[in-house]
Amino acid sequence: MTGSLEKTHYLRENFNFFILNAMDDWVRIIDDRGEVAFVNDALIDALDKSETLKTYLDDNIDLLLSNSNEVVKTTTMIEEKLIDGKYYSIKTSPIFYDGDFAGTIEVYRDITSESILKIDLYNANKDMIDDLRFVRRIQASILPKNKTYGKLKISGIYNPSEKVSGDIYDLIKIDENRSAFYIADVMGHGVKASIMTMFLKVSMSAIFDKHPDYSPSQVFLNLRKKFTKLEIDSSQYFTAWLGIFDFRDNSLVFANAGHNCPPLIYRQSEKIADYLLVSGRMISNIIEADKYKEKTLKLEENDKILFFTDGTIEAKNENGKEYGLERLREEFSKKGDIQALYQNIRDFNWQQMADDLTLALIEYGGNDEN
Repeated sequence: MTGSLEKTHYLRENFNFFILNAMDDWVRIIDDRGEVAFVNDALIDALDKSETLKTYLDDNIDLLLSNSNEVVKTTTMIEEKLIDGKYYSIKTSPIFYDGDFAGTIEVYRDITSESILKIDLYNANKDMIDDLRFVRRIQASILPKNKTYGKLKISGIYNPSEKVSGDIYDLIKIDENRSAFYIADVMGHGVKASIMTMFLKVSMSAIFDKHPDYSPSQVFLNLRKKFTKLEIDSSQYFTAWLGIFDFRDNSLVFANAGHNCPPLIYRQSEKIADYLLVSGRMISNIIEADKYKEKTLKLEENDKILFFTDGTIEAKNENGKEYGLERLREEFSKKGDIQALYQNIRDFNWQQMADDLTLALIEYGGNDEN
């Protein structure tokens, strides 16, 4: 008992209580017997106004100094509590006298404003995430369904690196004999890029609706005019590849607007995939448009064309090596199947995807199911 009294005397005589009394935080010191050795002025004032606080503090002494709670005698603890309608951060630290545990000092800091801000930020972030999920569902819904459209059978895989994507592909029926297919990759990620994909879908459909006889080159030039009229940030741009299928002569006319992921065509007769290469500038406010070059290709029954964006070839293994164009071509030549190819890319990839990954496969020569 004498030892405990000495510790209590030590606590009362050796603390600079005038400093603690100057604090806005609540402070109290409890000796090793559970007796309150000190309460600062701010806490005294609060106790005079709240029976709830007094009850909480009395109960907390029993909790702190129970025989089973040895951690409080060796460790500083920080917790947050709701007391009398306000949030407090409570820091409890042990006090030692001649190497022995002498008691604890508690500091109660009002963090109501910070906690409310956290809650507000959490709710705002939750709302934003809900909005992004909604946008993602809308984006996924505007992509063509995996099915057969006349002579074109489409299979697609859409995997944004974030909640929403800057990738888009679409099939547009021009008339009974022709259909257009494009794939585009908007610079950047997130909401800004996703809104641009909506612009692309609406604009491409409008161009073909108004000018059904336009060639791919003319479509890109018209699309650039629509894009520049938006008067958006000059750093914004997108790339695209566009092909028009003519079922009367089984031809494909295509052009490229800076899309550095040339589609791969797999011919059943040759058992190998090759690139559909053609040059052309990206669509941007700062790069002048020119006449996009076009190429024409004759299609055969069961030809497969793989469309993709750069997130596909930028997947990295454990050594940081990229999947790459040639690996994609080789694997597509072996398998000719979009699901098997996607699984191969996922098995290769060891890192979080830095870019959106989009794959679309067109198989030529399907039966009309429209």
